[in-house]
Amino acid sequence: MAQQRLKSAPELLDLYYHEIRSHLLEVAAAFDRIERAGGAAHPRLAELRRAGAVAIDTAPDRARRLLELLSD
Repeated sequence: MAQQRLKSAPELLDLYYHEIRSHLLEVAAAFDRIERAGGAAHPRLAELRRAGAVAIDTAPDRARRLLELLSD
């Protein structure tokens, strides 16, 4: 069996761009709905905001750290 070449960063971005964009829009819309409903001070919303910060930081192992943050 031939070994597949690993995709480059630009190739991965091209592959996943629309999916990631869609998920980000869903998250932003959910935050908007929660805040309009008066839930801006809810502790779970604060937890999700911290998770969002982990998702966009530049440190390695974001998926692991995100799971650890949300698994309390």
